[in-house]
Amino acid sequence: MDHRYRKFLAVVETGSFSAAAKRLRVTQPAVTLAIASLEHSLGVRLYVRRRAPVELTIEGRVVADAARALAVEDERLRSRLRQVLAHEHRQIGLIDSIAHLLYASSEDRGLLSGVEVMVDNSRRILRDLAAGKIELGVITGQQTELGPEVAVRKLRGEEFVFVARPEQALLKAPACINNWLATNPDSTSYRYFTRLFVQEGLQVTPIFYSASMELLRDMALSGKGTALLPRHIVQDSIAGGSLAVVKTKPLYRPIWVVTRREDGPKTARMFVSQLSALLAHG
Repeated sequence: MDHRYRKFLAVVETGSFSAAAKRLRVTQPAVTLAIASLEHSLGVRLYVRRRAPVELTIEGRVVADAARALAVEDERLRSRLRQVLAHEHRQIGLIDSIAHLLYASSEDRGLLSGVEVMVDNSRRILRDLAAGKIELGVITGQQTELGPEVAVRKLRGEEFVFVARPEQALLKAPACINNWLATNPDSTSYRYFTRLFVQEGLQVTPIFYSASMELLRDMALSGKGTALLPRHIVQDSIAGGSLAVVKTKPLYRPIWVVTRREDGPKTARMFVSQLSALLAHG
């Protein structure tokens, strides 16, 4: 709102230039000059000189009504901006592969704008959600009952593939992988996949553990073993021929969006729709 209208409205509401200056915490000359400037720009007289309290002219009453409407619109705008800022400065927790997917994809524009992201494992994300440190989490693993205060939305699974150097991948028997570059054995993903291997009749022997998917990929690229990684992380290496996919049955890691139940619907809606689309296209 133009400061001149704000000063004029203060004069109208208080009845004097000195009272208006006191309300606005400015000097009286500043109020006088602002209203003189407003009169000059509009080409009208706004008040009758030498009258106390201030008496408006007909034109002044029209401008006063307009100033009141401007003040209402100004406050409405500021309120809306406060809501937007509060919405945008959310805190969320992501497992590392989903963070990679969101930041690497051109389709995520706007999804993480103004959002404070913490990348962590599923257990700590759930802990932070329960403690109120984050509003939304994206986690993995077969989830047990999380309590009535947590809303859970299951998304499309994240596709994983075994990859190795092409000369190594060609030698691998689909039922046996003896040089698995694995995630940490205490991780949710490790426990999930080892159970899945048993169900699928796939014999897999780990030779190295790391929490870093980038390190596991780099080790596979250097011929140190076979890594099980999200397809979207190794897609460029597969397309470029530096890594090859070891043929196994399709492997998908379950992905869940979790929120506190009281604010779940409004917080999760955008993530559920856009993240589902990203998982579908890799």
